[in-house]
Amino acid sequence: MELRFFPITLFRQTPKVTFFDAGIDTSNASDVVIHSGEAISPPDDLQNEQYYVHYHQIDHNLVIKGERIFVLINPSWDEPHHVIYLNRSMGALEIPIGTYHRSISGKEGSIVLNQPKRDKFFDSAKEFIPQKLEKISLVKARNSNPVFWIYENNQIKRFLFNPLEKKIKTPCLK
Repeated sequence: MELRFFPITLFRQTPKVTFFDAGIDTSNASDVVIHSGEAISPPDDLQNEQYYVHYHQIDHNLVIKGERIFVLINPSWDEPHHVIYLNRSMGALEIPIGTYHRSISGKEGSIVLNQPKRDKFFDSAKEFIPQKLEKISLVKARNSNPVFWIYENNQIKRFLFNPLEKKIKTPCLK
């Protein structure tokens, strides 16, 4: 599985104004998610991490303000565990159907614009129910070494860290 980031088009930036096109061609909705300060979405249930998983929606999350960490879990991927330190410069992160995901903001909070693609079976009462990772395949995926994604030197970088090898592998992006 290859994660996809959809770039923004920067029209103009001055010291106090940023003007850009954040459109996603296939989107048929627009959601704003505001974390007012330190927050996790969905919140943990006592000691258990919780995740969202969509079956009738593909997310395209773009950070408008601040930064947000996204954790993606999908046992069907060759690399089932990803941690993305998402900021606006990276563009919109696509989260495919069937991918368990959660997001975390720091003390300053963040604002995210999600431009999802929803199919005709989408039902908001069913798509936003927090889930625990109870299946063994999900637990194994969560416990696997994550792939990290950051933005550095004007490019998206993907890297693996295996604490047993004590070195970082940084594969090239296409």
